[in-house]
Amino acid sequence: MKKIIYIFLLISSYIYAHEIMMNVVDNKDNTVTVIGGETIPGALIKFESLKTGEVLFKQRLPQESELTISIPNEPYQIVLDAGPGEKVVKDGILLSGDNFDKSTIKAHVIEKLTKPEHEEEEFDSLTLSLFIIGFILLLLTIYFSAKNSNKILIQLKDSHQHT
Repeated sequence: MKKIIYIFLLISSYIYAHEIMMNVVDNKDNTVTVIGGETIPGALIKFESLKTGEVLFKQRLPQESELTISIPNEPYQIVLDAGPGEKVVKDGILLSGDNFDKSTIKAHVIEKLTKPEHEEEEFDSLTLSLFIIGFILLLLTIYFSAKNSNKILIQLKDSHQHT
């Protein structure tokens, strides 16, 4: 039984490990630190202007998956491109005192901007985990049911032979 639990924990941790993440930290010194997670060194970080759609900054994440970058003087979005079908997009942190309304972005600029992407899996992690738990419980139920049924049949045969 313990082996089954260990196997399930390993499988469930693997399922959640695929999720790409990006954290953006305001350093309060007109720079931001972009942290891409430990599983994606080499992924591309881009800052895209929300006024023109042009790329303001582009660099690959180093081995430590962390970059500190100066905040642009205009509204921007941060893109973590980890490969085909794996793009995370977050709003950039603006310089202090700046405000920007995303509803003012022009349509031709929106077309240029990178959209978030994540390859759709048939089942999400929670659904798959619950399915695995349910399947294991079903197998255990069948096993113990068959085992107990055999015990009962043996006891019935023994009791009929003694009478």
